Amino acid sequence: MDKNQRSTSPRFQNIFKVVMLVATSTVFFSLGMGYQLFKFYKSELPSIAKMELDPPNLVTRIYSADSVQLAELYTERRVPVPLDKIPFDLKTALLSVEDRKFYSHWGLDIWGIIRAFYVNQITGKIVQGGSTVTQQLARELFLTRERTYTRKIREAILAWEIERTYTKDEILERYFNQIYFGSGAWGIGEAAQTYFSKDVSQLNLAECAVLAGLPNAPSRNSPLVNMENAVERRNWVLTCMVETATINPQVSDSIKALPIRLNPRKGSSWIAPYFIEYVKSLLLKDYTEDDLYHQGLQIYTTLDTRMQKAAEAAVEDYIQTIESGRIKPFRHRTRKDIIGEDSLSTVELTDTDYLQAALVAIDPGNGHVKAMVGGRNFWESKFNRAVQALRQPGSAFKPFVYTAAIDNGIPACQVVEDSPIAIRQLDGTVWRPSNYTGNFRGAVTMRIGLTSSINLVAIKTLMTVGAETVAAYARRMGISTKIPPVESIAVGSADVYPIELVSAYTVFPNLGVRVEPLAITEIRDRGGNLLRRFRPSREEVLNPQTTYIVLSMMRDAVDYGTGASARTLGFTLPAGGKTRTTNDYTDAWFVGYTADLVSGVWVGFDQPRRIVNQGTGSVLALPIWVNFMKEAHEGIETHDLPNPPEGLTTRLICKSSGLLATEFCPTENVYTEIFKVGTEPADYDECYIHKPSIYSH
Repeated sequence: MDKNQRSTSPRFQNIFKVVMLVATSTVFFSLGMGYQLFKFYKSELPSIAKMELDPPNLVTRIYSADSVQLAELYTERRVPVPLDKIPFDLKTALLSVEDRKFYSHWGLDIWGIIRAFYVNQITGKIVQGGSTVTQQLARELFLTRERTYTRKIREAILAWEIERTYTKDEILERYFNQIYFGSGAWGIGEAAQTYFSKDVSQLNLAECAVLAGLPNAPSRNSPLVNMENAVERRNWVLTCMVETATINPQVSDSIKALPIRLNPRKGSSWIAPYFIEYVKSLLLKDYTEDDLYHQGLQIYTTLDTRMQKAAEAAVEDYIQTIESGRIKPFRHRTRKDIIGEDSLSTVELTDTDYLQAALVAIDPGNGHVKAMVGGRNFWESKFNRAVQALRQPGSAFKPFVYTAAIDNGIPACQVVEDSPIAIRQLDGTVWRPSNYTGNFRGAVTMRIGLTSSINLVAIKTLMTVGAETVAAYARRMGISTKIPPVESIAVGSADVYPIELVSAYTVFPNLGVRVEPLAITEIRDRGGNLLRRFRPSREEVLNPQTTYIVLSMMRDAVDYGTGASARTLGFTLPAGGKTRTTNDYTDAWFVGYTADLVSGVWVGFDQPRRIVNQGTGSVLALPIWVNFMKEAHEGIETHDLPNPPEGLTTRLICKSSGLLATEFCPTENVYTEIFKVGTEPADYDECYIHKPSIYSH
């Protein structure tokens, strides 16, 4: 039997059939198992719709009213760039080194994997990756970086799905905006700024080669971290570009001979960090943390950076003056003693043991918060004393007492006996309030009581109108904290937030209209589209006549009374205000206003204790207020305080009695008082002689 006959024998044919059957079964079984594995892994994977639904994490930027960037909020700092703005050299450089067959493969490049394995073996280090751009994007969007076969299978499936769903240009654009480029730069837009302070479209070939080499090992190859690695990686990118014929060898060699010329962006820091945190707290009422840190919002605020700079300087300069002991002997450790020459940048203190201060400035016309200082150093203590600290306002609360009295028909010339009093408290104890000076002046008018900040006059006035009534007026004017209806609130025993106290004072220059503090004007999305606009909230809480009378009393306090040092310090604009000092000198306040700006200053320790002996508000807080207000008004058009509204009249009054003055009243006792029509006195002063006044109207 010859060979041909043997090859066609039944026995050989049977063996051949068995082999083919086994092979075919194996193939189909493998395909079936492969399909089942594909279904299994695919079922555990997220939908690639995430590419559309979840755009790259973007930077939220906060701006001042004068268009200065105050802060950036982000977890991954990105500036999205459309593909048509990315230079051709950058695209070809990246694809030459990362994925040469990007525009022809379907998500995987088998030969690329083999080539990368070979090159890495030859060089002894990882200079090429086997993953395609699509695989890298899939890993960045959906997967971890664990080095397992399971992850590689999932990566391949996702890459195939992405390729089926999106165009090559869409994939490449998302890659450029998603991938990490080292040194905190997420996405190519941020990378161009981080390393070269350039817009992506302005990058030259040498810079493109540097950036294209980063995704492979961004931390190791960053020129800001390791210049030697960065140069080596750039040169490899140029070699790959020669191999793919996108540049010629001469161009490659000329660039390789050059150092990498960086122009890194200077590190950005927050301007007005206490204000930024305040803005964030407001935003978080309507937005999530994810919105703020990932959605690329544009937040426009009311802050005036010139005023903010003036506020910070006024606070720190004068607090250092207090600490130096040049004002009064200072017997505490200073910030310099505790912190040293350099500020703490990484360690946050729970409570600062050094002297602190806060300042808030509000435009009474619209409620815009123009400046905010919540402490001396945000990075040492993020506690915002301007909006979070509950402190006793002391005498700064007295305008609420006199407002309630005037509004209930008691004239400002009402005489009150400045004399000792004993008040039994609910707990059975007896409170014997005193004046700051320790002296008593006898019969004085309410106007003098406010101008000279006489405690007993304020307390007795409150007792006349009722503590509940005074508390109600304070709440109406903007104080939201608990105000117990007890006599001691007349001298500021109820804690308040500084920003609320300043906001309440906007009622005076507005003649009865209170404006809510407003810190944000607009919110826009990443494309600049308006999402929300915030408008001033104004409410008339007092009639103009009452408000004008109290305003005039507070003007006297600045011109002649406890705030008169504002004039000796050189502040000349028409103004009203009120100092505050506690008997133990633990807190110093001054809250005051012009027609254009209301501001308040608090000075004290986080854990209350005496600042200095005789440390009054006029000594410790008012100079900060003056220094700030003088600077703040330099750049704005100033206005006079409002004129008297209709419904008011004036009379010459004798201070001794609060009655109409006669020609026999001593000249120094006679002054012009303002009244709501119908509340002026009808009787003449009888202290000197019973005779009609030639000064009567």
